[in-house]
Amino acid sequence: MSFSEILKETVEKVDGAVSAMIIGTDGISVQEYISEKLIDLTGLSAEASAMIRDIHLAADNLGLGEAREFSIISDRCGIIMRKINPEYYLALIIKPEGNYGKGRFILKTAIPKLEVEF
Repeated sequence: MSFSEILKETVEKVDGAVSAMIIGTDGISVQEYISEKLIDLTGLSAEASAMIRDIHLAADNLGLGEAREFSIISDRCGIIMRKINPEYYLALIIKPEGNYGKGRFILKTAIPKLEVEF
């Protein structure tokens, strides 16, 4: 299964999800799927490297171990990011009224499919 097929399937399985993307820890987008443009994905990928770095530092400072997933929920949307491997993350963008719990579950189930592609 290709990256684009996995991203499309991820979005389609979650009520309120509008896009998904694979982002490198360097902030470069590898692949995107957009059913509805809710936010600028280029901007998200550019900011992702700083967010990932800050979250890893905070988790390390708190002695939490490896940070595997984090979320940003705002008035406009929610962004859930889950680690694929040390270099890449899967991000899911969901409308405010979307199903965040299912989004987290679907991301978790998509990771093994993506790992084999890397």
